[in-house]
Amino acid sequence: MTIKSLRKSYENLTMLERMSLADNALARNDESELRAIVAASPREGFRQPDYFNLLEEINKFRFCNLIVRLSYVMQFDYFLHCAFEDEKERSIKHAKLAAFLYVRATDAWNAVCDDFGLRPNFSREICNLLFSLEMMEEKDELLRVIAFTEDEARKFIKAKTGNDKIQTLEDEKKAIREALGLPEK
Repeated sequence: MTIKSLRKSYENLTMLERMSLADNALARNDESELRAIVAASPREGFRQPDYFNLLEEINKFRFCNLIVRLSYVMQFDYFLHCAFEDEKERSIKHAKLAAFLYVRATDAWNAVCDDFGLRPNFSREICNLLFSLEMMEEKDELLRVIAFTEDEARKFIKAKTGNDKIQTLEDEKKAIREALGLPEK
């Protein structure tokens, strides 16, 4: 069967089969295939509020931010574990940097949410569904105590790379607003 004959039968596929093909075409960056799937798919007419797309992007960002923060928690734990085995001082400094990155990501996102009146407890709601909220809150407290300050992080990175340029909390807030197309506050 050729791709041309397969494309002619797209309209006979179920919605889930077309969605699966479209998802795979997106992954391959196959515009031609995607256009054929879209052309063969029935249309549904609907109206949406003007904020719908922005809220969808914000929700994606919420999950991405949570994933990034969890990765910093894992890095922190890894470096602390290493600190008990070998190269204690080096590992602790890396743990402090991971904690700094966690705090910066958390506080930048929370500040943007506050600026635009977004629901402040989204992370708590999701954490409560996925794992122990108490564990996450205790980890947050610990990372905040151990984290480098911005100046300490800058000095550590300069010692490692020779460059003292780091992304500050303000830089991260600005980057989030730009990524979401939100105005400066």
